[in-house]
Amino acid sequence: MLEKLLYTFNIEDALKNIKKPLVKECLNQRKNLNEKISYNFELHSKYTNYLYNIFYNISKINLNTFSLKDVNFKMWAYVTDKEYNKSQWHNHKLTASINCVLYLKTQKKGITFQYQNQKKHLLPKDNDMLIFPSFLDHLPDVSKTKPRIALNLELRCNESVESIFKL
Repeated sequence: MLEKLLYTFNIEDALKNIKKPLVKECLNQRKNLNEKISYNFELHSKYTNYLYNIFYNISKINLNTFSLKDVNFKMWAYVTDKEYNKSQWHNHKLTASINCVLYLKTQKKGITFQYQNQKKHLLPKDNDMLIFPSFLDHLPDVSKTKPRIALNLELRCNESVESIFKL
């Protein structure tokens, strides 16, 4: 059952002209944070709408019919390395219906999902877009060396998560 809730798409072609500046935005914005926790932060990017369009279109093709509750699109960066390398189990059920993680730099680190007493570890590749229901508990692997960079995007929908994901 868990595997049917996870959708992976490689979007390397769509990222080829923006990946380097997007990675640079992530690293520069994290460096400028004054917060104690700076491995997970809101990313202010000129590519937010572009990435949301990709996420939305892939979701429309692969999931059941849904309509957006709002278009207040925010993007979060999750960057771990030798300095910031914390992780915890979490989900996005309070903030989203459909969740997406875009992997810019994986450093061969993955993510573990848990649902109904099942666990599944995935090892995404750079440029993979992983789409899943917001209620899925997950635990990202951390990098303790070079930066592991992932972006979180969320869609809030009028329909139930269960109906969108064919449960």
